[in-house]
Amino acid sequence: MISVLPERWQSRNLVYRRLLENEITEMQNLYSGSQYISEWDGSELNASQIEHWYYTGDLPPGGVKENYCLFAVRLMDSNELIGIISVYHGYPKNNSAYIAFLYICKDKQGQGFGKESEIQLSDELKKLGYKEIRANVAVKNWPAIRFWINAGFNGVSGIYGDKVHAANTFANLELFKIL
Repeated sequence: MISVLPERWQSRNLVYRRLLENEITEMQNLYSGSQYISEWDGSELNASQIEHWYYTGDLPPGGVKENYCLFAVRLMDSNELIGIISVYHGYPKNNSAYIAFLYICKDKQGQGFGKESEIQLSDELKKLGYKEIRANVAVKNWPAIRFWINAGFNGVSGIYGDKVHAANTFANLELFKIL
């Protein structure tokens, strides 16, 4: 049986809580702010992405909803929603966790909240017995590549997508960190 993250956990400045159904619209609005990433990964705005993740999950091949968790990231002092963490437990191996999406809203970026979230997530997963964490990042997304490498995701387990670079082609790196 795969252990999943608890319903609620916290770090120094932030509270992470499993998304509640009545928070879907608020989180979708936050998610819409991440669409500048589409120029790096070729994705399009999905006006019901958070609803899809909430009810169906963001699952790998053969994945099950029970192993997927979607968290709201809120400031501890004000309860302001500032981020999203989406994690799949047990992929590609039982002792692996996969960060499907981590986003801190633009006006809170550069203040250390992403780093604080990654560190706390790593600590929580390590407590549960996970041995590695993986993250997928667009090759053209230099800020995210820098973020993940600085966080210790210095292994590359794959590169997926288009084989040539052009304005309208896209590829992703799958990075990993040993816990």
